[in-house]
Amino acid sequence: MTYRPDIDGLRAVSILSVLLFHAKFSLFSGGYIGVDVFFVISGYLIGSIVLNDAQRGTFSLADFYVRRIRRILPALFAALAVTAVLALILLSPQELKSFSQNLAATTLFSSNILYYLKSSYFENAAEMNPLLHTWSLGVEQQFYIVFPLALLALLPYGRSVWIAVLAAAAASSFALSVFLVRDHPVAAFYLLPPRLWELVLGALLAFGAIPDIRGRAARELASALGAVLIIASVFALTEATAFPGYAALLPCLGAALVIHAGRGGPTAVGTVLTLRPVVFIGLISYSMYIWHWPLMVFARFYKGRDLSTGETLVLIAIIAAVSVLSWRLIEVPFRKPRAEPGTGAGAGRRPSTVFARTGWAMAGLAGVGLIGHLSNGLPQRFTDYAPQDISGRELYKEYTCFLETDQPPEAWPGMEGCRIGPLKADAPTALLWGDSFAAHYVPGLLNAADALPFNIVQYTASGCPPIKDLSVNARPNCQEFNSRVDEIIDRNGIRIVIMAARWEWYMDTNALDLRRLHATVEALLNRGIRIVVLGQSPVFRFRNPYDHTYFMKSERAYSITGQAADQPVITATRGAQFVDTSDYFCDPDPGKALPLCRIRDDQGFYFLDQGHFSTHGSILIVQSIQNTLSAPDPFYGE
Repeated sequence: MTYRPDIDGLRAVSILSVLLFHAKFSLFSGGYIGVDVFFVISGYLIGSIVLNDAQRGTFSLADFYVRRIRRILPALFAALAVTAVLALILLSPQELKSFSQNLAATTLFSSNILYYLKSSYFENAAEMNPLLHTWSLGVEQQFYIVFPLALLALLPYGRSVWIAVLAAAAASSFALSVFLVRDHPVAAFYLLPPRLWELVLGALLAFGAIPDIRGRAARELASALGAVLIIASVFALTEATAFPGYAALLPCLGAALVIHAGRGGPTAVGTVLTLRPVVFIGLISYSMYIWHWPLMVFARFYKGRDLSTGETLVLIAIIAAVSVLSWRLIEVPFRKPRAEPGTGAGAGRRPSTVFARTGWAMAGLAGVGLIGHLSNGLPQRFTDYAPQDISGRELYKEYTCFLETDQPPEAWPGMEGCRIGPLKADAPTALLWGDSFAAHYVPGLLNAADALPFNIVQYTASGCPPIKDLSVNARPNCQEFNSRVDEIIDRNGIRIVIMAARWEWYMDTNALDLRRLHATVEALLNRGIRIVVLGQSPVFRFRNPYDHTYFMKSERAYSITGQAADQPVITATRGAQFVDTSDYFCDPDPGKALPLCRIRDDQGFYFLDQGHFSTHGSILIVQSIQNTLSAPDPFYGE
């Protein structure tokens, strides 16, 4: 296979997109598509290698796996080992146990499957998982297992059959991706079957499924169009985009066009991609990918907050330096091993030797993960470490009045089943509507139910903000759930609606449609409904408040959300009563620095995780806003 520097240049585009997206530069809102570009490149390169060997009659499954092992595992295992040491030093037992599970899964090429199985709304501290990025390596490694085995079965039939089978596999995989992305978005994102088409697309190009483009003008047009599709994906897509599905066509077809145009000859895009600095970034792109995310996570962990722009730029420079060292000292030597003294020139490449050494390395890393898991994160590392159960979540009424992602709206049991507190005759009814950041007011409302001049009913769903006609990616039932609010209000004579959500979460993902939020509030106001909007409550970097107080020796923490998060909501909900729910816990936020918030008092913790109120916190906040909630109702008076 002829070396193509333009593909290394395309790798540079991919890794820089991912790096700048993970560094939280908002301009690169779709930078995650760099992984999809990597998939197409990988499919093309693997397809080219396998095709060349098959046509020469030299294809060997053992040799194929040896080359893949030497290309991928040494740098990965080095990064895993270093990350494990840092995790052992820095992470709490709870965090280390979770990390250990991820370490074992990554070592066994199945981290993407683990993240799919573990995914839930309350697992939204995923961005503090140092190995989260290894899901894509799991997808690739599983492809490397399946693809050559399939080719072996098809070897007697020739290239035309190979292309037909690959095309059918790609079409089926793409159809599955489109089908899953709405109702089962986590599966569509993490698992190989709905991602297979991206890798197979590259393999189809390698197998010559599409004739090379010979004309210079046609090549220029194809490569330019491909570059536009990739760039548009980086800047136009967001975390709110239903992905992969149809949206993944943009970066994948873009990458395919650039690669295919370069097969036929030079192009202007190819000239840019083959510039020496661009090619060099492509050469270190794999090391940069496996090292950048753990370094980012630990830096944010150490700071207890997002990094400033200056800190981020310094971190990127460190990531670049580490990546160069990893490439030069680990990747290059392992890809081209030297002869071992006394063993012969080829001993270092013998499949049996490579497999044995790989097996020992995998056993060692997986064993470390198993020990971390079985020991519950080695709490013996710390003296007087005694985490406590923090109550609150058990009162959310999960799976009934607080619906999880996979539950249809029909699972909501109705007014009687979701009433908070005893029924007060002849009193109006208030509806608590929103996501889990609405549900976390339930303990406080239950405590104050007797004193409030209305009945309260809970209508909440995971990851579903109280906005009508809003489609939320990864929450397929949200739109229908919210569409039933009018019927519930009309049927039960509800006169008060209390709206709450993790507003900043949806703003970060561009899923907070302020126009629809305004329309929702305005429609209710026009019907004479009194609306109370509860603002953004504090959210933190830690997973567990006890761990924060133990390790940071502080009962305060910086919230990652400031009062600025409330301003768009205040504007969109004008006419409603807006309540700032952070004042009770946090110092005033001047709009520049993040607020410093209390997370506990002598009676207990205010929060049970990174942001949901505990029973204690919920009671305190509801008490503090009780007068506002009890304000006169325009229909029923005092």
